[in-house]
Amino acid sequence: SSCFSSSVPLCCIARRRYLEEGKMAQRYQISSDKVAEGAAVPEKVQLKLARNATLAEEKQKAVDAAKKEREEQREALKKRTQDYDKEYLARTQQLIDLRREAKLGGNFFVEPEAKLLFVVRIKGIIKMSPKP
Repeated sequence: SSCFSSSVPLCCIARRRYLEEGKMAQRYQISSDKVAEGAAVPEKVQLKLARNATLAEEKQKAVDAAKKEREEQREALKKRTQDYDKEYLARTQQLIDLRREAKLGGNFFVEPEAKLLFVVRIKGIIKMSPKP
């Protein structure tokens, strides 16, 4: 189905795509025009009101989905942070226990050294050797 054959204007389709793809900003304002009761409303204004109502509904759904996703990400981040913290504390406690054990046994405890990587680039960019 072509965009031109439908009764929905092209700008509405573009806005809807932005909403679906999550590119539309939450602060994007969709005008909420009110019409006095009993007033004669032109057809174009009725179409505009209907279009804005559907866009506002879609925007609200997208905002709610984004909010829920952010909350889930935040919870996952908290859990991951707590796991890393627990792992770090366990590693620190293990080193303390090893030091104490070595001291009680009259031995020496050699502190673990930082891991070091020595990397040499033998192929350069575009398969040319780096300059000496």
